[in-house]
Amino acid sequence: MTATTIPVKTIGDIPIDKMGLAHYFRNYTEFLGPRRHEALDMLELGVARGDSLKHWESWLPNARITGLDINPCAASFGERVRCYVGEQQDKALLDRIAAERAPRGFDVIIDDAAHVGQLARISFWHLLEHHLKPGGLYFIEDWGTGYWPQYPDGKHYRPEAPDLSWHERMLDRAHKTGAVRGLYPLRKLTGWLRWNLVRRRFHGHDRGMVGFIKELVDECGAEDMTHPTLGTGAQRSSRIAWMRVSLGHVVVCKAGGEDAATLH
Repeated sequence: MTATTIPVKTIGDIPIDKMGLAHYFRNYTEFLGPRRHEALDMLELGVARGDSLKHWESWLPNARITGLDINPCAASFGERVRCYVGEQQDKALLDRIAAERAPRGFDVIIDDAAHVGQLARISFWHLLEHHLKPGGLYFIEDWGTGYWPQYPDGKHYRPEAPDLSWHERMLDRAHKTGAVRGLYPLRKLTGWLRWNLVRRRFHGHDRGMVGFIKELVDECGAEDMTHPTLGTGAQRSSRIAWMRVSLGHVVVCKAGGEDAATLH
């Protein structure tokens, strides 16, 4: 895939050429490259003019490729490619597409659609649960829109200034002076402070796509969340085998397949 084959998107008059990010290409090459000659079933949400589908059609010579966009795609393709018109959060439409194109499940799904957190969230969980094969890969593009107020669910990130509490400052001084290695009562006190007054929450941005991706981090921690003695709720494994997060790009591997056992 070359950056010039992908249309430049805009928010108002702000150009966004996401495929100018080289690691997008590296991720697709790394994770799909070893399987590029297999008879994969791929679904891409958000295809615009169809330029990316043209690339997949060429680069994945044996794959059956399906696109979905809110507008008709005017590009012409071979018999292995088919485009649908509709919205990514339309679960009934997703079910119909899967039944017609990949009744045994998709191997690869790419979300390059609205980049709105709730819409991406609806299609992700529905497709992961019902239409992505175990060990299948789900790519989420442009999750950084949650930091952009131009998006309906985005907002500028406002970092919280570091602020050490009184006990952290005291412990820091004690370590520097060597006092914490002195009297036993002082060591006990510093140990109690370190455990009981530790910072319990960290500031974080949770708007739009950013919040959705952080929800996926929680899902990766399902076994810890539901630990039989330390957690809560019925014990269960994560539906996600592993997840890689990079600038604007997330790769999720569904649990349960042979490929899912390999951590990246």
